[in-house]
Amino acid sequence: MPIKIAVCEDNPIQARNMKRLLTEWSSERGMAAVIRSYGGCEAFLTDWMQKMDFDLLLLDIDLGDEMNGMDLARHIRQKDERIVILFVTGLPEYMSQGYDVRACHFLVKPVEEEKLKSVLDRALKQKRNKKEYLLLETETEAELVPLRCILYAEAFSHTASVYLVPESGEKAICREIKMCLGDLTELLPRADFFRCHRSYLVHLPYIRRIDRAQAFLDYGAVIPVSRGKREELYRAFLEYYGEPMADGV
Repeated sequence: MPIKIAVCEDNPIQARNMKRLLTEWSSERGMAAVIRSYGGCEAFLTDWMQKMDFDLLLLDIDLGDEMNGMDLARHIRQKDERIVILFVTGLPEYMSQGYDVRACHFLVKPVEEEKLKSVLDRALKQKRNKKEYLLLETETEAELVPLRCILYAEAFSHTASVYLVPESGEKAICREIKMCLGDLTELLPRADFFRCHRSYLVHLPYIRRIDRAQAFLDYGAVIPVSRGKREELYRAFLEYYGEPMADGV
C-alpha cells in the first residue's frame, strides 16, 4: 500500500516545491506515495471527512481561511489520532500549540531540504510504530493489512472473511482468515469497529446509511444489523463523527 500524504499550503509555488521534495524523499526510500495538495482547510476537510485515510499531513498555519492550520489540526484530532501532523509554517509563535495537537514536528520556513527529509523519516517511523496494521493469516499466506483498509468482516463457524477496500474497481476484496470473529474483534480499536450482528463486524467510517435491519456501506456492501444492536450501532456511528445522540432515538 502506498503512503498517503496531504499538503495543505495556500502558496502555489511552495506547494509545488513541497510536492517535489516529497516525491524525491519517497523515491529515495523506495516507497510508493500518493501526494495531494490543498490550498486551504475547507478543501482538505472535504476529502478527509469522506475517508480519513491520510497517513501524513504537512500543514501550514496561515492559510488565508477563517480556519487556520492550528484550528484544522485541533478538528482533526477530535476524530483521528492516527494521522501524523507536521507543521511547515512561517509563524514560529504557534510552536507551543503544536504539542496540544500531538504534532510530530514544527518546521519554520524556509525549510532546508535535508532537514525536511530527516523529519519525514522520523514521521514515518512514528507512523510505523503505531498499531495501524493487522496480520491476516489465510491458508496459504500471511498479509499485513492497514486497519483503514478493512471494510467489514463476516463470521463462518471458526473462521472469518475480512473484506478489504479495493485498490481499484468497485468490489471489495475478500480474505478468508483462520480466526473467529470474536478474536478478530478484540484485536481492533473499539472506537472504529462495531459488532453489529453475531456474524458481522463493521468499520464505522465506511457506513453511509443505517435502516432498521441493515447497514449500507461504501463499495455497494450491505450487511445485516441485529434488532438489539441497531440503537448501539446508530449511537456509535454518530459518536464517531462527533454528533451527540438524543436519548430515546
